[in-house]
Amino acid sequence: MISLLVEFLRKRGRRYLLYLGVAVPAAMCHNLLHEAVHYIGAIVFGEGVTAFRFLTNGWGTSQVVFSMPVEQRVGGHWLVVAWAPSIVTTLLGYGLYAARSVAGRHPVSRYAWLYAGFFFLLLDPFYMSLLSLAVGGDVEAAAAVGLPVWPVQAVAAAVLLFNVRLFTRWQKEVQEARVGTEEMQPGAHGGG
Repeated sequence: MISLLVEFLRKRGRRYLLYLGVAVPAAMCHNLLHEAVHYIGAIVFGEGVTAFRFLTNGWGTSQVVFSMPVEQRVGGHWLVVAWAPSIVTTLLGYGLYAARSVAGRHPVSRYAWLYAGFFFLLLDPFYMSLLSLAVGGDVEAAAAVGLPVWPVQAVAAAVLLFNVRLFTRWQKEVQEARVGTEEMQPGAHGGG
């Protein structure tokens, strides 16, 4: 059993570590951008910020801590402060998808682009639709204008389903390109 694991790591382990090396920066960029948009929104609307926690909020998450407690937040500007990060990151995900041919032919480049697309297309819609059912979060800004949360979660769930379909298509394209590249390499069919 151990020899199989060692053989697998010898053959493919470096590739997986390399892909992890491009996935982690993509996740960090998404996280930093999401929180930075919260921060900028708060500054634009004159809301105080007491802390900007990057990857230190437990489970590798980040948070902008506003001066005003959640239960005292009133006004439509809180919708912008809370929801703009998810909108911005998801729109960037669509941009990555639309420009996926820019990634080029190199597998690492294609997978780096794909991983960035994963985080930007899927993470915030997942957070706003499903994860918010358990942990609340940005979706609760609806209360600042007297709206229920469920319509926001429903729209985010529809966006998530659409984005999963886009990402699945994109992932298939990258896989097919990888297989096509491997087939073109000398010796791929045993012919030398």
